[in-house]
Amino acid sequence: MSSGGLTFKYENNEAFEELADGDSPIFDSRVRFLVFAASVGYAKDRSVEDPGEDNYIRWNYIGQDSQLSVITASLAYAVTEDPEVILDPHDQFDVLSRYGAGGARLIKKEVVDEPGDNLDNLVDFIQDHRNEDEMKERVGVLEEIEREISSLKPSAE
Repeated sequence: MSSGGLTFKYENNEAFEELADGDSPIFDSRVRFLVFAASVGYAKDRSVEDPGEDNYIRWNYIGQDSQLSVITASLAYAVTEDPEVILDPHDQFDVLSRYGAGGARLIKKEVVDEPGDNLDNLVDFIQDHRNEDEMKERVGVLEEIEREISSLKPSAE
C-alpha cells in the first residue's frame, strides 16, 4: 500500500502562523516548519504526549521530499531505536507530531513571543542552543541513516 494518500493531524500554534504563513515567512511551508520544530523538540527533549490535532498534513508532502523523509525517519529512529520505524509512516508521524508540538511551543515562546524581528530571534535562538561537537556527531549519524534508508528503498525501474 502506498503511504502517499495518508493524512495526519498535528498541533498548530502561532509559531506556524508567524514563521510559515505570515507576511514575511521564514519557512516556505508548514511542513518544513513542522520538521524543523520536531528537530528542535528532539534536541531539547520536548515531546508532548498528547499534542493538539488542529491541522492536517498529507504524508506525501514528506514522503516525496528526500530531505524531509530522511529527517523524519531519522528522528523516529533516534526516538524509538527500532529500524522498522524507517519504513512506517504512522510511527514516523507520531514522533514528528509529538516532538513538533514540543518544538513549536518552545519556538513560540523563545522566538515569536519575543520582541523584535522573527528572523533575528530565530537566528539568536539557534545560536544560543547549538553545541558544535554534538552537531557534527548528529550530521554523521544522519548521513549514515540516509545511506541505510537509500539501501532499503526499492529502485524505480
